[in-house]
Amino acid sequence: MAESREMTDAVAGRSVELVYRPTVGDLASALRARARNTGAGRFQRRVLVFTVAAAAVGALLSAAGSGRHDTPWQLYAGVVVFAAFMTAVPWLQARQLHRLAERQGDIRGTVDDTGIRLTTAHSSATLDWHLYPRYAETPELFVLLSADKSAVGVVVLPKRAVADPKDVDRLRAVLDRRLVRADAAEVPGSPRSRGRAVGRGAGSVGLLLLGLLLFFFAFAAVQTAAHPDRFPGIQNNTASISAVMLVLGALAVAGAWWLVRRMTVMRIVTAVLAVLVLLAGGAALYRVGPMLHCWGSDRIARAPDGAYACYDF
Repeated sequence: MAESREMTDAVAGRSVELVYRPTVGDLASALRARARNTGAGRFQRRVLVFTVAAAAVGALLSAAGSGRHDTPWQLYAGVVVFAAFMTAVPWLQARQLHRLAERQGDIRGTVDDTGIRLTTAHSSATLDWHLYPRYAETPELFVLLSADKSAVGVVVLPKRAVADPKDVDRLRAVLDRRLVRADAAEVPGSPRSRGRAVGRGAGSVGLLLLGLLLFFFAFAAVQTAAHPDRFPGIQNNTASISAVMLVLGALAVAGAWWLVRRMTVMRIVTAVLAVLVLLAGGAALYRVGPMLHCWGSDRIARAPDGAYACYDF
């Protein structure tokens, strides 16, 4: 047993050799991993999601309101451009970094318990572990993050850079011994992972219930216009409001799916519930659809043949 332990320690102490040339995709993935695992990055993502969601809801409500002809579409177009730009920022930054990396040529690295040594055709550097106390893992990379809160410093170690696929596990073992996982919440089976899974599941169910409620309101909003026998005469045109509720309900269902897209069991459960909710939305759309040609009219009335006439007063 002593010999076996010595052999295990010897294997664990062996360095891991890497040879690679960073790509734009590597750098963009590393920047996204940094954003997911720093407070500043998470705050930026939340602001972006909130801005886009608020702009989308505002645009839909403005389009359905009485002042829809005066809707400042330029504002919403600007929000869309802003969202697209912010989403593309990691890729744009990666393009800039890649230009610098290309000048260095191939990178040769050695990783062991003492630190990281990187050598290029024009430079060499030795990095102690205390400079990069945490790391995140993606399907393609190990991303080492510097000690400051914003993780300004990043070291990218592609998994493809090792000669033997088994060295990926050895590299991970070295990092686990010397560093702390910044993405510990993503490790399957960890308490944070289980807690996050429960939260995502509850959020998914909540969004499905919200979608069902919005579909119900969409159905009820056109109740009077759909039943001229019970509500005769010209009615207020609420088809546009109903359509907005249908869109918001569909977005809620899509959000429910997005929350659990990586959870196999909840993904199946959510898919079944989403189909049932969407059937309710389809029933509402079946009622609202014939009225949508009167989108810009203030009043609406249903003729005996089932068609709808539009009126403006």
